[in-house]
Amino acid sequence: MEKLLSAGDMTPEAVEEIFQRAKTFKEKGIPKKYDSEWVLMFLEPSTRTRLSFEKALRRLGIETYLFTSEGSSMKKGETLRDTVLTLHAQGFEGVVIRTPLNGQFKEIEDIPVKVVNAGDGTNEHPTQALIDAFTLKEVFGDLKDLKVVYIGDTRFSRVFRSGLKLFKMLGAKVGIAGPRSLKLSHAEALGVDRDFESVDEALEWCDVAIFLRIQKERQSRPLITSERDYLKYFGLTKERANFLRQKGKYYMHPGPVNRNVEIASPEVYGKNSLILRQVENGVFVRAGVIDFLYQG
Repeated sequence: MEKLLSAGDMTPEAVEEIFQRAKTFKEKGIPKKYDSEWVLMFLEPSTRTRLSFEKALRRLGIETYLFTSEGSSMKKGETLRDTVLTLHAQGFEGVVIRTPLNGQFKEIEDIPVKVVNAGDGTNEHPTQALIDAFTLKEVFGDLKDLKVVYIGDTRFSRVFRSGLKLFKMLGAKVGIAGPRSLKLSHAEALGVDRDFESVDEALEWCDVAIFLRIQKERQSRPLITSERDYLKYFGLTKERANFLRQKGKYYMHPGPVNRNVEIASPEVYGKNSLILRQVENGVFVRAGVIDFLYQG
């Protein structure tokens, strides 16, 4: 396996191998294994994803070079394909790519360079799905029949699309909840087990709730009328957080969190929040992915 472009590219066996690598790295440290050079091509803003990839690569002994569209020939109209061909000709072994465009990776599928999708438009974000699943495996031990509900903007969320594929592959059940204007249409046809009208009903059903950021930058017009009302009807309020804690349930968010919109500010890192654990695991899981691309 040379490229990880979609959660659907993996088998359950491949996922388990990545998880084993991540677990070992977390327990024993990440060894310097590779003398190579990779490019971090981030054509959209990022904090957690870019820094965790950079740290994972450097821990593995790989030198990193940051690429942004603003200072590159892509600003002049060069295609992603020509850019990656140029990087390959310069001797780079791998590229981590984040792009605002869906399906852009089709341009580079045949180029013999390692590629990891760090998010493409509203399409996929496979390493975030791996991080979320790895974190929940640490907490629950087994993902089979685990009930995971995504709450919020499933319509525009690449995290949700990758998570749905991965969790279903690993035997979990997946539900969604949120305002109708931000819900994915035809969800059940894509494998969603439950489509809840009520967030409170969804929280009753689930073992873990993953709250999603409202993707304002991907909306041609505002799709919610009030952020304060959004928290009240669809967000994690203090009352809902207390309910989850009382029932021994957990909640997550891939970040960045819009405080007091998706999650009430005091609850972002409250008891039973796994948000910082997701961030911590990001380095180890992404190191596991890179290692797997070399060894798998």
